[in-house]
Amino acid sequence: MRKVLKWVGIGIGVLVGVVIAAAVLLYFMGGTRLSKTRQVQPLAIAIHNDEAALARGEHLVKAACASCHSDDLSGTAFLADPAIGTIYAANITGLGERRTDEELVLAIRHGIGPGGRQLVIMPSESFIHFSEEDLNAVIAYLKTVPRTGEDTPEPKLAPLGQIMLAAGMFGQVFPAEYIDHDQPFNEMPEISANREYGEYLSRFCTSCHGEDLSGKASGDPNGPFAPNLTPGGGLANWTEDDFIQTIRTGVNPYNYHLDPDFMPWKSFAKFEDEELQAIWIYLKSMPAITTELE
Repeated sequence: MRKVLKWVGIGIGVLVGVVIAAAVLLYFMGGTRLSKTRQVQPLAIAIHNDEAALARGEHLVKAACASCHSDDLSGTAFLADPAIGTIYAANITGLGERRTDEELVLAIRHGIGPGGRQLVIMPSESFIHFSEEDLNAVIAYLKTVPRTGEDTPEPKLAPLGQIMLAAGMFGQVFPAEYIDHDQPFNEMPEISANREYGEYLSRFCTSCHGEDLSGKASGDPNGPFAPNLTPGGGLANWTEDDFIQTIRTGVNPYNYHLDPDFMPWKSFAKFEDEELQAIWIYLKSMPAITTELE
């Protein structure tokens, strides 16, 4: 009996040792990934700040950037858990004084910050599909926004957070790792209620709903599954009016209230009717893809 207990004890000790060693390895892997840098040469862009560009840039920033960076663009916390860490959407006010045009292109289009640091949860996989005109407009407008608030902290993860990052529990949080940095600028489609413009704007949806918009698990372990937006998903029986009213009010046709922490409907509601119509036209034109989770 003593021999059996002895071997059981040895087995448990070995197992505990393996778990500890794995945790230590993941801890260092997570820290390395968080601090990783990447060098990319961005496409050159000349910033024009004419009245039309500034108006277009303000519209896009309010509809696509404010949901993460807050209405006044002074930043907000994505994660603020002492056990896991802190990750902020940065304060992006006063950039005209603090960042060069090239640095802004790298941050928006490539997900790369000062010194080559890979930005966390910066949806550059969407912005890299911008036309040169729209990227110009966004940068031109951001350079006019006066400084507000304090600098937001750099991302910092506790040991548990670094282990979770290395284990893939946050999903793909560094777009700079997987986007095509050599991708040329897209052509600017006609701004009207048409399929091409709808496809262009739908790139804002891919970060959460997946590259083919068929749904995607949240990068937040406690977050909901982003639903399938193709005709094979829950929107199959919706009308255009259902879609637009859901974005405008945050309440879908089944009286379900969208969680603004995960679905930024308050920002997307700033899109014009013809823009939401364009997105709807594109979604309805897509092939039906079925997914198990909705």
